[in-house]
Amino acid sequence: MSDDLARDVIRRHDRMRGDRSLMEPLWQEIAELVKPMRADFTVTRTPGQRRGLRVFDGTPGYAAENLAAGLWGMVTNSANEWFSLKHPDEALNRQGEVKQWTDATGAAMREAFSAGGQRFYAAALELYADLVAFGTGIFYVDEGRQPGRLFFSNRPLRECCIAQDDEERVDTVYRRFEWTAHQAYSRWGEGAGKSVLKALRDDQPDACFWFLHAVEPNERVDPRRRDARGKAFRSVHVAESDMEVLQAGGYDEFPYMVPRWSTSTGGLYGDSPAMLALPDIKTLQAQEKTTLVAAQKAADPPLLAPDENALRSVRVTPGGITYGAVDANGRPLVVPLQSGGNFSLTLEMAEQKRQAIRVAFYATLLNMQAVPNETATAVLARQEEQLRLMGPHLGRLQAEFHDPLISRVFGLMWRGQAFGQPPDVLRQAPQIAVEYVSPLAKAQKSSEAASIMRTMEAVGPLMQVDPSIIGNFDLDEVARGIADGFAMPARMLRDPEAVKRQREAQQQQAEQAAQMQALAASAQPMAQASRGVRDLAEASRVAEGMGV
Repeated sequence: MSDDLARDVIRRHDRMRGDRSLMEPLWQEIAELVKPMRADFTVTRTPGQRRGLRVFDGTPGYAAENLAAGLWGMVTNSANEWFSLKHPDEALNRQGEVKQWTDATGAAMREAFSAGGQRFYAAALELYADLVAFGTGIFYVDEGRQPGRLFFSNRPLRECCIAQDDEERVDTVYRRFEWTAHQAYSRWGEGAGKSVLKALRDDQPDACFWFLHAVEPNERVDPRRRDARGKAFRSVHVAESDMEVLQAGGYDEFPYMVPRWSTSTGGLYGDSPAMLALPDIKTLQAQEKTTLVAAQKAADPPLLAPDENALRSVRVTPGGITYGAVDANGRPLVVPLQSGGNFSLTLEMAEQKRQAIRVAFYATLLNMQAVPNETATAVLARQEEQLRLMGPHLGRLQAEFHDPLISRVFGLMWRGQAFGQPPDVLRQAPQIAVEYVSPLAKAQKSSEAASIMRTMEAVGPLMQVDPSIIGNFDLDEVARGIADGFAMPARMLRDPEAVKRQREAQQQQAEQAAQMQALAASAQPMAQASRGVRDLAEASRVAEGMGV
């Protein structure tokens, strides 16, 4: 049974690899021109072998790195809270115990992402680099060896084959990888396979072997069971050389995130900015190679001579003197060959290609040039216009990477009892929603705040004519809409109920002050009359004393 399963896994991997082979030449060409250190799709290179021999201009590589770093900084920046948790029901989010639990849970998850020397953020940068170059990234999340730690890894695309379900969601990953005997034994011990154990007995711990890891939906899942048969996804590790199953298990959630930059209709693997810019990249490299040859000829041109003997005595060293290199009339017998090439035209054409490559990699979005005397409203409008270009890709990145990533990490930490006990109201309605508050998400949401501000600016002159127009707006919602659009931290906003209570208290204090003022005003005439009576009585006593 184990041997049959191993053969089934190997056969399906061979079929999936055959389907993927159509993409490999394209990936190889992009890697050689943009990511030379990852050019291992169709060519096997030894460690330390020279790469990048086809690269004569580094602009494509710089642009790809710039976009990958920009995505990292704007989407999953370790210095920012790039996501938060809440309940889909806003009424529950206003309850203090619910908000306290979701805030504490989100903080624990962010701490897990930052643990282990920020391994997640380093792996995420590698993922973005694969995404912008090849259009497809493979990310893996599982429990770490240390209790309470998570393991994050960006899997090389050359190792992985994928398949998707009827809703075009990737639900299957087959990975073929090479490990040393030492690595395999560290993972599986005595169950690492006959070939690995033999290599270790022969004192060859660095001998390499190929393994397969298949993760796919468990078609016969039994939710009542706690073992591998009760898991939603099946996991099988196979030693390729031994045709033997080393480990069979399962996962509660799909452990792989497979984001794609974009896909063509019916396509499985993604398209990328590098694919879009590939014609310009190839043209630029050819132009730069020609320019270098032309520059070398201009700096050290070929020599023209009447015969071969004339060149034997030519001294081309600095300060060298060549005898017999002129004829009787003083004309040189050896002259440089002037090709008459137009360097300025070549440089202009190359710069045009560089600019086209930068546009393909969204350099204009990542490096917005400041405009002198530009208002804040104009900056927001220009930024909103630029971000529309990134919006579709950001939405796909959230759907195929961030959402399953948060779900996977939450599930692992929940089963590991890394969170506190949720309040009773969440036990009855256990749904949890994710809100992304990364710099790029904030920038996209700022368009709503900008529209509110533009509306209020436009209505301002009308309110000067008729102040009652302000009654058309709920100013509390306007203020909260602006704060939400600019992603103001929720802790700086008062709860609407608290604001209501504060206003009621202020109104009550104002009414009490008005009542006190009214009582004081009504008591003043009585006090004056009382003083008058006292004065009259005093005058009467004085008159009687004088015998009047």
